[in-house]
Amino acid sequence: MTHRLKIGCLAAAAATAIGACGRGGQGGTADKAAGGSRDRSAVRIIMVSHGQTSDPFWSVVANGADDAARELGVRLEYQAPSSFDMVRESQLIDAAVASRPSALVISVPDPDALARSIEAAVAAGIPALSVNAGDAAWKRLGFLGHIGQTEYESGRAAGERLAAGGARRVLCVNHEVGNLSLDTRCRGLADGLAEAGGTMQVLGVSLADPEDASQRIRGALA
Repeated sequence: MTHRLKIGCLAAAAATAIGACGRGGQGGTADKAAGGSRDRSAVRIIMVSHGQTSDPFWSVVANGADDAARELGVRLEYQAPSSFDMVRESQLIDAAVASRPSALVISVPDPDALARSIEAAVAAGIPALSVNAGDAAWKRLGFLGHIGQTEYESGRAAGERLAAGGARRVLCVNHEVGNLSLDTRCRGLADGLAEAGGTMQVLGVSLADPEDASQRIRGALA
């Protein structure tokens, strides 16, 4: 299985969740489709992400999800705000819930900002998984599970590895300031470095302006 399809298995996991729970936004037809029938055409999964398909990272996720949906024979709709915008993402989640999908897959970069919309989805009985962002909040928000890495541990491991290689002053480039997952990763990086006496500086940049981001990084490294 390719890396893209491994990421795309979130669609498969969502379809499995419908069958495992025996419930879904489209009722019995969708449940039977996900629970073992070869015809899964009634299963409709909506993925709401904070990242756009124009982003090199999220384009891989979207393509992988599309591949998995085709393999499973389910329908997948990928939705995202035009920029990093929690108000708009919450609106997309609300609209998705109102359309009664079979399942939801949601990235959660700001749990507090998205909590009301996510809790409404759970209250409506729609099986939901978090993906990429949300590892520290998925249980309390009512998700069935989380697909992604543990951000603090990942950052800490990176800090320890850099420290072992002799690094003592490290720049953590954050392209989405306010994304709890990235903030947590940088915090883990700082703690991993601190054990060896190293320090970490966070530099906020915007992917919407790559040239400005490059200049900021060059300036910080000068």
